[in-house]
Order: sequence, then structure tokens, then C-alpha cells
Amino acid sequence: MWNKAAIAKTTWDLAHKQDKLWIRWINTYYIKANTIESAPIPAQASWMIRKIIAARNTMEHTQTKHLRTVSIKAIYQKLLGDSLRVNWKCLMFANNARPRARFTMWLQLQKRLQTTDRLQDWGMDVDQSCKLCKRQKESRDHIYVQCLFTQHVWERIMKWLTWQWSSTTTWVDHLSWCIIRAKGKSLNAQIFKMVYAELVYGIWIERNRRIFENKGRQSEEIGKEIDFTCNVRAPLRIKAKLQQLLF
Repeated sequence: MWNKAAIAKTTWDLAHKQDKLWIRWINTYYIKANTIESAPIPAQASWMIRKIIAARNTMEHTQTKHLRTVSIKAIYQKLLGDSLRVNWKCLMFANNARPRARFTMWLQLQKRLQTTDRLQDWGMDVDQSCKLCKRQKESRDHIYVQCLFTQHVWERIMKWLTWQWSSTTTWVDHLSWCIIRAKGKSLNAQIFKMVYAELVYGIWIERNRRIFENKGRQSEEIGKEIDFTCNVRAPLRIKAKLQQLLF
């Protein structure tokens, strides 16, 4: 949705002939004497040019063409309309974790990880036991909230960060606790978002290693890996704080 809004903003720039080299070039070679609404989409142009010109439909849908100024955010909000806003967006935005970790967390937050309870719902005959603690059936909620192995990782991480932690028993309580920690622009909020994404990724990778490679690590090893990754990924201001902490 954000990419769609960003392309539509470039289309708006074309329609208003903004004084930008890229915009002037497209107007000169493709739009020419036409308006953005009447210009044909040239078959010989790159896919990017075709996408930008075709986004005039988005501009019309969001009714932004006649606005004197417009931003990507404004177009994005118009595209969203009355769609439900997720309450965990603070975990995603301005997160310094690795892209793969952020993507895994995005799947986790939407309950789209391919846990065995979901695989069984799709008709697959799979062993449903949790490969991390071997005590209960595997599900998103179990792996990240109730699993003893994950709780041990959390305990080690919170001890490293010198933060107080009390385990939760339901996904709703767990998510509420995470959102409270991640909200705002404080140093601690930025650290928590990055650490949480890397923890989600680390736990998921460990689960996969045990299933597909029949190999496992201790919670201490996963905690050290999260510590190392966050120290490498963190911007200077956050890195300075993390390096004061000993794992």
C-alpha cells in the first residue's frame, strides 16, 4: 500500500510538472503535449514508467490531483480509508533489525507463520508437538508466549538489558506488553523493537533447525546471537548504550 502511494505521488508530480530532473525527463519523452490523464502508456517504456503513468487511476481514486500540495503519507491515508489500523505498527516502524527479522516478525504478528497447527488446518499430517520445549502442541501463541524455551531466552535478554520482565500467558497480554515497550521515540523503545524482531527471528530459525536439520542450541547461545546482531545493526546512539551492557 505504501509503495502504491509512493508511485501515485510521482504521478502527482508529473501532473503538476514539478521542477525535478526525473519528472521533467518523463514529461519531455513520454507525456509530451498530453495531460497525465490522456497520455498513452507507451509499450516500449520501462515497467517503472508504465507503472507511474498507470498510477493516474490511484490519483483519481484518492482525489488528490487538484490539491496544491500532497505527500505520500496523505495518499497512503486516503488509500487506507476506513480500514482497520493495526495496534502493533509501532513495532514495525523505525526498527533497526535485519529485514529478514522484521519480515518474520510481521508474519508472526499477523499469525501467518507456518506453525504445525496451521499446517494441520490445511489438511497436512504433521507432528504437532513443540520442538523447542517438547511439552505442548505448537502454535504461534505457544512458541512466543507459553514455551519454556522462549521464556528462558526472554529471561536472558532482559537480564542483559537490565530490564524487569514478567512472563505473560496469553497472546493478547504479550502483545500489549510489547506495544507499551515499543511506543515512543525513546532509546529504550528503539532498542526493544530491534531486540524483539531479532528474538522472534532467532526463535523461528531455531525451531526450523530442530525440524529440518535435527540440530539444536541452548537458549544462552540464541541470546548471545541476538546481543551480537543488535550491536552490529544498531545506530551509533543505540550502539553506545548497548556496549555498556555485558551479556
